[in-house]
Amino acid sequence: MLLTRGWLSMANISSSFATSLEKIRVQFLFDHPFLSVMALSLPMHFRTNQHEIFETDGISIFVDAVMSESLSEQHLKYIYAHTILHVLLKHAFRMGERNHGMWNRSSDIVINLLLSDFERVGERPENEVILEKFRDKSVEEVYNILYQEVEDGEGTPDEQNPQEQKLDLIQNKGDTDSAEEEINTLIVQAMGAAKKQGNTPSSFLEVINEVIRPKIDLETLLHTYMTESFFDKKSDFSRPNRRFIHQGIYLPGYTQEQNRLNLYIALDRSMSIKKETFSKFLGIIDSVLRISSDFKVTVLPFDESVDIDKIVTYDAQDIKPAVVFEKGNGGTLFEPVVKYLNTQSEMESTLMVLSDGFFKIESAPPMNTLFLVSEKQNMKRFEAYGDVFYFDI
Repeated sequence: MLLTRGWLSMANISSSFATSLEKIRVQFLFDHPFLSVMALSLPMHFRTNQHEIFETDGISIFVDAVMSESLSEQHLKYIYAHTILHVLLKHAFRMGERNHGMWNRSSDIVINLLLSDFERVGERPENEVILEKFRDKSVEEVYNILYQEVEDGEGTPDEQNPQEQKLDLIQNKGDTDSAEEEINTLIVQAMGAAKKQGNTPSSFLEVINEVIRPKIDLETLLHTYMTESFFDKKSDFSRPNRRFIHQGIYLPGYTQEQNRLNLYIALDRSMSIKKETFSKFLGIIDSVLRISSDFKVTVLPFDESVDIDKIVTYDAQDIKPAVVFEKGNGGTLFEPVVKYLNTQSEMESTLMVLSDGFFKIESAPPMNTLFLVSEKQNMKRFEAYGDVFYFDI
């Protein structure tokens, strides 16, 4: 087992520091049980850290007792909680091949905004910056924004003020698969304690639920959704499927004359869509065309209106051309898409909307709808109008 009890020997550190840590853990037990569960379960190693007082690789916490001597107990409590949240939010496992420093920065931003909703988590040190423009965003969204700012030459706040540079999230080089399984179990236990407490901010619970929710890759999601949409069509033995009659097999036919699913894809190309997001949208369309030969796909580019001249229909049984669309610079209105589909769409169709979700929706499309949204904070507004999924670009 990679995880052991967090109460390790403190013989090699000062008695005052050991007393402070024990006191903080007791406070966590009464104020924030989920932090207490993590603090008591995560391995803690005392050493000379390269960067921060507390560092974590997503599995263990490494503490530099000498560095801690310059901190007040309230600052120490905050940083301890901050480090535990790195583990709870699985930041080490979610980093992938992203830039390490920028990912660390993005993770710190998300954690500090979450901790601002809590009471009795100590006092935030000055180098732990609160950036309100990122509130309610996932760490992936924050990273993408910071990355784009660097690409555009804007830089990041910590580049302007070196005192704000932190690197408390270090890379793990061990057996990450088995370690992540154990961390997942520990997170579930910690969240059980949080829910029993009853006064944990809903914003935090939502973030944690997103972390522990089983992940489905985008291709699997698209394939499953389209398959279910196909077999969800009404069937009737009064109109048998002629495909297998010559073999003496009688299957129900569809109430519509065609047996293929008609899929419409509303492609948001408005000004708010970033270039990398739009490229991802085009990749999704390409993936859809490669899933099966049972679909006819019609792409509707839209911003303030549906661009009738740029609508493209792909017959999935033909050779698939390259997916090429241009990004626009207008605003975003979804009602023209609904109006177009009300007048032009074929019966028993399905709609997929590729967007960042920055638009109002006042009426439901006339068909089963899947919203693939690139900005997580916009998901809730579409739940009454179809299925909604967030994807990390």
